[in-house]
Amino acid sequence: MKPLSEDASLTERVFEQIRAAIISGELTPGSLYSVVEIASQLGVSRTPVREALLQFAANGMVRFERSRGVRILELSVKDIEEIYSLRLLLEAPSAYRAATEMSERDRAALKKAFDGMRKACDAGDESLFQRHDLVFHETIVRAAGNERVVQVVANTRSQMHALGLSTTKTRTLADILAVHEKIYTNIMARDPAGASDAVQDHLIGTLQMLVQQSTDDPAAVENYQPPVRPLRMTP
Repeated sequence: MKPLSEDASLTERVFEQIRAAIISGELTPGSLYSVVEIASQLGVSRTPVREALLQFAANGMVRFERSRGVRILELSVKDIEEIYSLRLLLEAPSAYRAATEMSERDRAALKKAFDGMRKACDAGDESLFQRHDLVFHETIVRAAGNERVVQVVANTRSQMHALGLSTTKTRTLADILAVHEKIYTNIMARDPAGASDAVQDHLIGTLQMLVQQSTDDPAAVENYQPPVRPLRMTP
């Protein structure tokens, strides 16, 4: 990890540095580290490091152990399944409702987000693509009109970000864009069943890819059955 300079966004930058170190394996799952040790590597005080680690702890990515330090936890298949099961239960019905309830303002926001994803795809900018992806999904959920669902989905996506969940190892940005285009097309066409089905296909397909990425056992991948099933949406 590289030293950081003190500024207003320090905790956020510490968070991103630690996240990158966990994903790359520089901070090894199962190992214990001290706040002082991490702060020293980053060249910052202990306060922003502890604040960042508390965010990771809330997302189930690290665990504080009394008088010992903080342990990096290993992401399990069960963790991935729980996240995507929750997303399916919340986002598919939201897409169904949004297809008919979405205001013109939200439709314009959705178009802007999708156009942003397309431009980021053309530029090969994964980080920018993910930011537009976040707005894309948030716009759909918010348009469904349930603020509690908006908050839960936001927390879930924050957890995904912290855990480094991404399928770009096994598919291109163009592949991901194509999946989102189906969602976008059905919502803009005011087709609730089509929108819901497209979201479900997206989430279940992503879950399967993430499980494949998380195991080196070919037999486990071949025989894997997602614990979630498509929902039957009715008016």
